[in-house]
Amino acid sequence: MLIILATIFTFVGIGLGIITGLIPGVHVNTVSFVIVSSQAAIIAFSLGILASFSPSTPQVLALISALIMGCVVSHTFLNFIPSTYLGAPEGETALSVLPAHKMVLEGKGYEAILISAWGSLGAAVLALALLIPARLVMGPPVNFYIILSSYIILILFSVIGVLVMQEGRSLFDIKPKLVAIGVFFLSGLLGFILLAPTALYSNTWVPISQEGVSPATLMFFPLFTGLFGISNLLISLMDNPTIPDQILEDVEVDLESKNQFRAIVSGTLSGGMVGWLPGITAAAATAVTSLFTSEEDGEEVQGREYIMAVSAVDTSCAIFTLLALFIIMRARSGAMQSVLQLNHGNIDPWVSISFMPWLMALLLYSVILASAVAFCLTLYFGKLFSGLHKKVKYSTMSKSIIIFLIVMIFVFSGPLGLFVGLVATCIGLIPPLYGVKRVHLMGCIIFPIILFFLGWNRAILVLFGL
Repeated sequence: MLIILATIFTFVGIGLGIITGLIPGVHVNTVSFVIVSSQAAIIAFSLGILASFSPSTPQVLALISALIMGCVVSHTFLNFIPSTYLGAPEGETALSVLPAHKMVLEGKGYEAILISAWGSLGAAVLALALLIPARLVMGPPVNFYIILSSYIILILFSVIGVLVMQEGRSLFDIKPKLVAIGVFFLSGLLGFILLAPTALYSNTWVPISQEGVSPATLMFFPLFTGLFGISNLLISLMDNPTIPDQILEDVEVDLESKNQFRAIVSGTLSGGMVGWLPGITAAAATAVTSLFTSEEDGEEVQGREYIMAVSAVDTSCAIFTLLALFIIMRARSGAMQSVLQLNHGNIDPWVSISFMPWLMALLLYSVILASAVAFCLTLYFGKLFSGLHKKVKYSTMSKSIIIFLIVMIFVFSGPLGLFVGLVATCIGLIPPLYGVKRVHLMGCIIFPIILFFLGWNRAILVLFGL
């Protein structure tokens, strides 16, 4: 009976994943945050509607976690659709945009969606196939995670260096690199201030009280919404592209098997870094993935391979963060942090290869189900969006979403959250306006982690009078 209920809850999660995936600016972490902050009401409601099945509280929490996994996985498939069709710039700037946008401007947007869907599905299959190897390598007997943890600072600095050096047209193009470093430190300092245990939250007021949720956690919502959501929507309002009719019939992935294999493997392994290392995000893993493309291939082949690899990274991240939760008992994403908080005290580590914790098995079932369903949904909505973007006034939709996000920030984070969101939005506008990658905004997480491992937290707090 539990598996049937898990199927139902997973489908509800997939429905939420459709919303978060197809509406720009609404992230899956927003849903996870709302679920955790409203967990008492959700648990009571779930116990009420499931009363005839007499589930225990841990089982209800597991079902809510299955809902989150369904949302997370389906989001990684579907979020490529709006970023492809709705993010396309003016035609004259096509040479400076992402491969998917170039394909849209050539009438090949649906092929880009098809490539993305296969990349995500391939990553899901490969990540699940690596389930036992990951357990043996990262956990006992190899315990490679313990070895890696000794070099986290070096790894983080290496990733930062790679991301910064990718900016500019050449190695000696200094200005974009300096802007990238500036964005990293600005977002990093903001993240550090919000994470630091200071008197900043002593008089914080929120309209809806969230029991068991720390003030710092409340500020994460406006932080990420401002850095990546509202700022992106504001930038999109500046463009008014003319998009041609899209080819929808007899569309196939125009990419050789070797390129597809390389894209899925590199994307899956790069995404796997997120599951094990603190501070490494899907955005950073995506940037690292671009290093694996072959310069011998033409620009079109490289573009298609990049699309497939990027999609593989996103889905791989979702699955490997789940594995990490049960292998090293660490939450490496907002969604997994929500699962950890919901099931506090009920998460057993995966100790024996032959015996998987029941909660982990249930959530992996949700991953498999959501991957299969989301693949089909991506193809369906990919075709639907190919014509819908001409019927919907994008500026009106973007403004509506911005207002919705501002209201949500106030409801869950109060006036202080609005201020944090404003500052985060201003910082989030810098990368697109100055032509550098948004990935440097992840300094909001990486910078505080570096300071923590270096033991400089107290010195920085004293320096800024916090």
